[in-house]
Amino acid sequence: MRKIWGLTAIVTVLALLIAISAAAEPYRHQKAGLLFPDAIAALKLVRVTDYEPLYAGLGTGISYRTEAMRADIFLYDLTQGPVPEGASSPAAGKEFEQALTDIVAMEKQGTYKSVSFLVRKETVPVGRVKYLHSLLTYEQNNIKLISHLYLTGYRGLFMKLRITYFASARETEEANYRAFLSTIAEMTRPSPK
Repeated sequence: MRKIWGLTAIVTVLALLIAISAAAEPYRHQKAGLLFPDAIAALKLVRVTDYEPLYAGLGTGISYRTEAMRADIFLYDLTQGPVPEGASSPAAGKEFEQALTDIVAMEKQGTYKSVSFLVRKETVPVGRVKYLHSLLTYEQNNIKLISHLYLTGYRGLFMKLRITYFASARETEEANYRAFLSTIAEMTRPSPK
């Protein structure tokens, strides 16, 4: 019996050590020169995915989560690099339209239902960087969602932000959404020369 308790204690300690080592840490994207913090307001950094080894040009995905929100940053160049700076280039416009097409395709596949674009395309500042922006609602797994899509060219890469949260949690998640954009604005603020 003592051996079983001893093994159980060892397994428990190992599980705790693994959980602690898997805890989110800040992540630095070398090419973009951005340091992503381990938390933004209630959003926790949960995953960084390097897509390059399997899909050249798809770059890196950085994912933040709360129980009712996901905020993802994608930095990539589609092997076209360098991507022109800002939101006004033909490359940014084409990539933004492709992202909207991908959302509509998700509806046709049945992953999303009732997609409705409240704002299809506008140019908005996030700090000093201008982004193409879309605001939409849809349902997934019988949950009504609000989603923002942002895209710009940043340091030779496309920088795409996708922030999605439960419509029922709008009141609490709007604060996290604003904090997320504020952090992105601060991170991408040009450094004084």
